[in-house]
Amino acid sequence: MSDSKFLPVPSGGKETGRKFKLEDVLECFNKPALIRELIYLVGGTVVHGEGNDVDVVIRAGDFPPALAEAILFRLFRAFSSYFNIPYDETPKYLHITINDYGPYTDYIPLFSLALVPRQPVKIFRMSQRGMEIIEKSQRELIVGGYAATSDIDAVQERISEKALQSIFKSFKQTPEEFRNLMWDHTSTQIGVLLEKHEDKESYVDEKGWYIIGKLRYDIPVAKTIAKKIIENPADFGFSVKIGVPGDEIKQVCLGDVCFTEIEEAYFIETSVTPNPANPATKPLKILNE
Repeated sequence: MSDSKFLPVPSGGKETGRKFKLEDVLECFNKPALIRELIYLVGGTVVHGEGNDVDVVIRAGDFPPALAEAILFRLFRAFSSYFNIPYDETPKYLHITINDYGPYTDYIPLFSLALVPRQPVKIFRMSQRGMEIIEKSQRELIVGGYAATSDIDAVQERISEKALQSIFKSFKQTPEEFRNLMWDHTSTQIGVLLEKHEDKESYVDEKGWYIIGKLRYDIPVAKTIAKKIIENPADFGFSVKIGVPGDEIKQVCLGDVCFTEIEEAYFIETSVTPNPANPATKPLKILNE
């Protein structure tokens, strides 16, 4: 009898006369696979070469709302940064339609839906720790980390030290019931932000704004996310959504590097995400081991 604590995983199916080695299967699936065109530029900018606004169509009528909302956030954030427009005002200039069939006028494909291989390749083995992770995810999970830093992020934005202080100030002025902790900037609330937990508290230092989040454990989606965080906290970071007054943005160039500098902002919400715009906010740290 096997000494393993787990049920065996025997090879399944009938004998086929073929043997498939792991390295060959990984090689087979090591390139992206395009599924369909997804996001299109349409309207006057395509027909005439310029326009007073920008029109985009997303062929995603069959997408779940949370995924569609995440796509909208990424597009609005990129547009806001590139054209130096306050995020809250972006929908005035960038008009997005979601449907089932795509464009119905002249168009330029912008993005495709694709399968992208995970790198690096890693085998996740069953272990006793996996059981401990599941058990821990049934309880309250407290995590800490930086929600924002003064580094230039992936969309070429930098939050100044002054803006970090203004975000922190507006966070403290936000009623506790509105200090939401969301999942990847979607409408799914997975917890709340805390000003302090035991000897830890939220603050701004020379690196950025440090926050503390408490995850829910009463809904399946939050339990699933908690399990993933406990297993690999380095895979996740915080990402803050802020409001920026129109006159508090400026373009800055330091040598060959140009970016948008945010001079003042206010807190809207913070998310846990595997893909923060600012990679410097990774990793999360579990505070209640």
